Amino acid sequence: MSKSDPNVSIILPTYNRASFLPLAFDSIRNQRWTDWELIVVDDGSTDDTNSVYKDLLRKFTNPVRYVQQNNVGAYGARNTGLDHATGKFIAFYDSDDQWLPHHLADCVCALENHPKVDWVFSACRRLEHGTGRILCENTFYFEDGRPWPFLKLNAIADGRLRILNDPRSLECMLGAGLNCGLQTSVIRRKVFEEYRFQTRFRNEAEDQMTVIYALSKGFRMAYYDAIHVIYNVHPENSSATVLQGAEKKAAIIRAEARGYEELAKRGINLSDTERKVVRKRLFEQYFWQVGYAILWQNGKRKEALEMYRNGLRAWPWSIRSWKTFILAQIREF
Repeated sequence: MSKSDPNVSIILPTYNRASFLPLAFDSIRNQRWTDWELIVVDDGSTDDTNSVYKDLLRKFTNPVRYVQQNNVGAYGARNTGLDHATGKFIAFYDSDDQWLPHHLADCVCALENHPKVDWVFSACRRLEHGTGRILCENTFYFEDGRPWPFLKLNAIADGRLRILNDPRSLECMLGAGLNCGLQTSVIRRKVFEEYRFQTRFRNEAEDQMTVIYALSKGFRMAYYDAIHVIYNVHPENSSATVLQGAEKKAAIIRAEARGYEELAKRGINLSDTERKVVRKRLFEQYFWQVGYAILWQNGKRKEALEMYRNGLRAWPWSIRSWKTFILAQIREF
């Protein structure tokens, strides 16, 4: 990287999100950290994304690149952005979300002040797009106020920053998640030197697989328990399950489960304890989240039985689940 290269490469994949681009560009332009380049990857849009981009570009003085490609999905577009990035740090912007002005500044300062930290992330506030109704005040906490399990991991405090310093971090990620999205993160470019997102299944859970990869390779993470991103929930969100039908929700969870099943193929080595955690997670996803809560409750009984079988193959030691499975078979046949 030369002295003239930007400090941060912002990668913004977009597909038919022309109506969201003005807010996205304003959000990026209003960042307090100003040493950045923007790489917009138009993933085969068929709306007026190109003309909207050209109009918005007039407001920018920072370097901006616009890359057009055939539609390959969001993660394929992010890979394209990585191939064009020149910055020391990588930040991914989801075109329908909004960064608050302090996001880049806080995260970059944390990385600059802590050379051994490779990934800094923060929380979101989820809003219903169009109404502004708050769906989740802080994604680090459940609706009843309970903190996500990762907040209880050992961490070194530096002001509001918490640097994870717990050997159980990967195990926690595998079992419960760190609630760490790409759009809430700033990451050292070296994390991606030997890594690219998997695209063949357009896996909606690839964010999580990337966190698992980073932790398994010894990259160190830190977080701010603070809102850095406004997540706009609308029907086209890939993960906005509150507004989606049963089939879409099931597809997302199954894609996530497939990612966990393929960890070994990705060269991610886990301990016996961590593999046990993965099996338990697959069981919960297949049996209860997809099989029972989505498919069975929506009358898709044959599909539910298949998910029950998948779950029990992953974790056959739940008496309650065997009872549920046997009763379901009796009702179906």
